[in-house]
Amino acid sequence: MKKEVFVPLYVSNICHSSCRICNLRKENKKVIRIQGGKEKLEEQLEILYKRENVREICFLTGELKQGEQRTENFEYIMYAINQAFQHGFQRIFFNIGSLMDEEIDKIYERYPHDNRIVLSLFQETYDKTIYQKVFGSYEQDNPKSNFDRRLTTPERWIKKGFLNVDIGILLGINPDTEQDIEKLIKHANYLYSLGAEVYLSLPRIYQFGKMTRLITDDKYIEYVRWLKRACPWARVIITTRESVTTIKKALPYIDVVSPGCSDIMPYTWEGEIINDERTSQFKVADKRSRPSEIIHELQIKMEVK
Repeated sequence: MKKEVFVPLYVSNICHSSCRICNLRKENKKVIRIQGGKEKLEEQLEILYKRENVREICFLTGELKQGEQRTENFEYIMYAINQAFQHGFQRIFFNIGSLMDEEIDKIYERYPHDNRIVLSLFQETYDKTIYQKVFGSYEQDNPKSNFDRRLTTPERWIKKGFLNVDIGILLGINPDTEQDIEKLIKHANYLYSLGAEVYLSLPRIYQFGKMTRLITDDKYIEYVRWLKRACPWARVIITTRESVTTIKKALPYIDVVSPGCSDIMPYTWEGEIINDERTSQFKVADKRSRPSEIIHELQIKMEVK
């Protein structure tokens, strides 16, 4: 079975946002903050390309407020994208939060009409009231709280001249999950009408306060199936936040598998992958299977779109 595959590579866990559901929120003093360096980046790219044999990658960081740190983080991601292309990667996703017009302009100056680059940005929930409860009302020092800038970033990205976007919601934030999925479908259709090639993501929360596993496995598969049926032209993504068992059930309805880990630059030449709660965005297990092992277990043949 052929599926598109990309591996997430978190290059920093520094974040200025105050998301109640995220381990990397700026108020969490238990997190050991790490900014990956250029030498470590080169090693990670080598491992993923040569050892794991993947040809697509997603760079991720926290979302930073305007200022020197945000500029430095943006330039680091631009460097990482360039290095990934130099290594031979054929498609690059990046998720660093909402973008300002001048940042989109800078990417376009370096990579005009480059359809190998995918903007990955999830609205999380389309209900603004719930969004503000979870991510905060708009404040300069809490960048993710800017609901409107986040919502308009994919459209501004496409209108600038890029082609690929990855949007999604976080299942479990909004008690009315069906309403959020309907709005995600509407958003996807609008971007598609602009000429975009759309990726869709449905990550789910496993724990939020005292509640755990808010969306059951059966419901999750139902939602994935609904999304694919409503947007057959879109490429639906599933990640290894989900178990291999769940992924196998979802495979008929998804197009992209993303195996990996949310720890900072965690990949090694041998052995399992560390998933340390003190440095990761979220923890699934102390140690994770290698991306190549998961792909083998799922009996997937990788393809690049």
